[in-house]
Amino acid sequence: LTEWAVQNLNENKNVKLPYENDSFDVVMCQLSIDYLIHPLEVMKEVARVLKPGGKVAILISNRLFLTKAVGLWTGSDDIEHAYTVGSYLHYCGGGFGDIKAEDLSTRKKSGKERMIVGDPLYVITATKS
Repeated sequence: LTEWAVQNLNENKNVKLPYENDSFDVVMCQLSIDYLIHPLEVMKEVARVLKPGGKVAILISNRLFLTKAVGLWTGSDDIEHAYTVGSYLHYCGGGFGDIKAEDLSTRKKSGKERMIVGDPLYVITATKS
């Protein structure tokens, strides 16, 4: 990492990331999408800075600051969170396709008794067309 920027993505609905169009092969949003008050606009901006064929990876857990997360998030379970993030990507107008969710949680045992060890972790990915 040779460069970084700090930006409040909730400050303005018309968010603009400080990068040129088609700048990145990959964009990652880790454990913070549940705090965005304008997630569709942020995801559309992510699409703007991604190169065609670029990937976005959004990591989520069910751990959060309850007083800071948006209401849609606080009353939902892990599966609903994955659908919500997938919907953000689908409906943001950024041209995302191949939207997938994957459970990355560490588990013990097998079969129906596959209990999560530690915090659950999920990733929702998509590709910019």
